[in-house]
Amino acid sequence: MENKIEKEMNKGELKMGNVNMGKEANAGLARDDSSTSTRLLDKHFSPLIVRKYQMEGWPLFIGIISDANLNDLDKIVYSITDEAKELGFLDGNIQDIRNYCGFLNDRIVKYLDNLKRGCAEGVMVCFYCDKMWTSAAFGDLMVHEKCVSEFYHIVNTLPHI
Repeated sequence: MENKIEKEMNKGELKMGNVNMGKEANAGLARDDSSTSTRLLDKHFSPLIVRKYQMEGWPLFIGIISDANLNDLDKIVYSITDEAKELGFLDGNIQDIRNYCGFLNDRIVKYLDNLKRGCAEGVMVCFYCDKMWTSAAFGDLMVHEKCVSEFYHIVNTLPHI
């Protein structure tokens, strides 16, 4: 059974395919990275970003370390969330919220891997719902203390800006 994201990918609504991200994603401003999963020397093109959303009235934070162009991140997050709602992941109970965070994390990694295999260096999804914080992590944002620390520092800074 084909899911909503895959249908959009197949219809061409979500641009997919392995691309030279040095040429396509950053308009040729970096070295040709077509032979490696991530940029080996130009890491200034793949800093951690943290994006805040309001889902069902509650704050959702997504952190990503990737070389990919993330201009369509909002479209991807909302499409995945729509699919999660259809699957019953946002029905108001604890396990469903946990499943939603894991589902969102896995789908973001899958989306980035479809752009260029292995370019998702780290993904973190954190959702605060009524006195409950739920998170799901992948890659560097799961295993490297400095990356996780930077993510939480940014999350703690956001409400004070």
